[in-house]
Amino acid sequence: MILNIVTIVSNFIFITLFYQLFVDLFDWSKMIKMSPQNISKLKVFILLISIVGGYVVSHFLLEVIQLCQSIFWALQ
Repeated sequence: MILNIVTIVSNFIFITLFYQLFVDLFDWSKMIKMSPQNISKLKVFILLISIVGGYVVSHFLLEVIQLCQSIFWALQ
């Protein structure tokens, strides 16, 4: 139960972090033409890339934590 909550919270934190990074770091106006249709497509694209990146980083860090825990328990 607690692991599921930690996983969900971790996913949301990293997805939000990735979204903010993609929005703030890149000047998207240089990469695409700024029409209303392109802006909505760009927002969906950024959201999907943020979900993928946030999930991958979150999953990686949770796996590292679980591996460290299993090594710790094996050494006891």
